[in-house]
Amino acid sequence: MVVAQGHQLFVDELTLLTAEIPDPRLVAIAARITAPLRVAVRGRPGVGRRTVAQALDAAGVSVLGAPGPDAAPGADVDVQVVAETVKPEDAAALAARRRLVLVVLNKADLPGRCGVAEVAGATRAPAESMSALFALAASGGRLDDELWEALERLAAQPADISSAERFVSCPHPVPPRTRARLCAVLDLSGIEPAVELARGGGTAGQARTMLRRLSGVDRVVARLDAVGAGVYHRRTAEAVARLEALAVGDSRIDEFLTRDATVAARMAAAVAVVGDQHLSGEPVLCRARRWQAYRSAPLGATQQACAADIARGSLRAWAASRDRS
Repeated sequence: MVVAQGHQLFVDELTLLTAEIPDPRLVAIAARITAPLRVAVRGRPGVGRRTVAQALDAAGVSVLGAPGPDAAPGADVDVQVVAETVKPEDAAALAARRRLVLVVLNKADLPGRCGVAEVAGATRAPAESMSALFALAASGGRLDDELWEALERLAAQPADISSAERFVSCPHPVPPRTRARLCAVLDLSGIEPAVELARGGGTAGQARTMLRRLSGVDRVVARLDAVGAGVYHRRTAEAVARLEALAVGDSRIDEFLTRDATVAARMAAAVAVVGDQHLSGEPVLCRARRWQAYRSAPLGATQQACAADIARGSLRAWAASRDRS
């Protein structure tokens, strides 16, 4: 998974420090902050939560435990899977969550599903659409040589695709067993564009690329990264607190914490949480003053920490610009 930019900048700087100072305590801090975002996939039966979990795992997401309706201890973010529309059970599960959440509208390739904007409005949570079946078909060896050869034969001699039952049972040179596998791997909604690609001389590799694009899995992974920005910032803040304790006996750690690159990385991690729209088009000193004042507002711990990091980073940037002038 792509890590939030500011968090990664801090990780890069900390990695350089651990190479310079081979202290087991530094290694432990670095291991904690570089751990992948831990995701729990949840949802009512029938929404495809297991397929979503497998697709996310194949895309590089750290999926924690077996997918199911209950909370998983140790997860950072919940993926709440819905299908067709948001039902009362979905709303109740979301209301009971105590973690960050991303709602995933699965089976988005099928007709008659509500839109992602409707899901986001109904759940009041960030949402993305996805076809987990397409994402799985695009990964590994699911769309193998046998299935691609079958798609090429279907392109040359079309079959009845008005329903899955007719597609599998109608007379055709492609064996029914293979057509049943095609339905299981691609569903009819994926067979049709794959056949069109084969008819145009496409390849199995191009089909996998097409299915990955149609699946929306990369959008889901990117959105998880954005939703997890608060987790990344919290880990950064925890690492700084532990490093400050170690800095008492090592000036090199103190220098690391106070240098421009580290301060800028902490600010970037905070910006990922609050959104960069809050910083654009504003003089740096004005920004520093505004976020310093914002710290006195009735905020949660995360917002206060972000405000402090943005104010500190802005002041450092302002001082650097004065030194250059």
